[in-house]
Parts: sequence; C-alpha cells; structure tokens
Amino acid sequence: MKSKTLEESIVLHILEVAAQMAQKGDIITNRVGITTQQWIVMLYIYGDPNIPNIDKKLTNETGVLASDIASALNVSRPNITNLVNSLVSKGLIYQEADAEDRRRKLLKISEQGLELLQQLEPFRRKANSMLFSKFTKEELSSILKDLQIILARLRK
Repeated sequence: MKSKTLEESIVLHILEVAAQMAQKGDIITNRVGITTQQWIVMLYIYGDPNIPNIDKKLTNETGVLASDIASALNVSRPNITNLVNSLVSKGLIYQEADAEDRRRKLLKISEQGLELLQQLEPFRRKANSMLFSKFTKEELSSILKDLQIILARLRK
C-alpha cells in the first residue's frame, strides 16, 4: 500500500498546486467581495482567452449559456446556477433572452462586472509574475503543453 510512484506523486502534487492556487485566488478575489469560482465564471463569460476549453467564437457580446460553462469547467449545472445567481444579485453579470430561443438565457458581463475584472487584473498579473518569473518562456510553454495533454486525456 505504501509505495511511492512517480504517477501518484504527480497527481497529488497537481491537487496540492490546485488547492494552493485556489487559496491564493481567494486572497485576490476577497478584496472585491467575490470568490475564486465566481471570478472564473466571470472570466469565462467575458471570454478570457486563457481559459481552457473556451469556445473561441463566444464573446461577452454574444453571451454564454450557463450549461456551456458547466460543461467546460466540468461541474454540475446547479453549481453554476448558484454562482450565476450570486453574480447576478451583485450586478456583475446579467441574463438576456436568446434571440433564437427565448427560453435560453445568455449570460453577459455588466459594466460593473467589467470594472471589477479590470480592478483584479493587476493583482492577477502580479501573482502570476511572482509564481512564474524564474521560468524561461520555453519552460512555461512546455508546462502549458503538458497540462493541455493531461486535460485532454482526462476528458476522454
């Protein structure tokens, strides 16, 4: 049972990195009264090009469906609904009926939400700079490529 393996060590390190990054994200987002999960949902709705699995044709102008966010982030629809409801109540996003299907609600960033994302951006850049400053561009590209491969295999 207690045997050390490279694969298991990698998995547990990735989980620890994710936990640590979520904790650091909460420090940043608590400044403006949202959670890291809410920030990620806002970034998805905004169309941040750094989000994995984002549909590149979607922008804040076209809007995003909650079900698309749930699918891309691999979380339940009720989880996304709770996050969306909270963001709507804070005035950071809004819902608009889809012109093609009035039953569907497209999510969009409000002006207040856009201001909040802009307010968080310097903190995001500073945290990323501190975390990755010792890596070369080639090393960062390699890390990103490996993570993309891992995500693709997990999604199969």
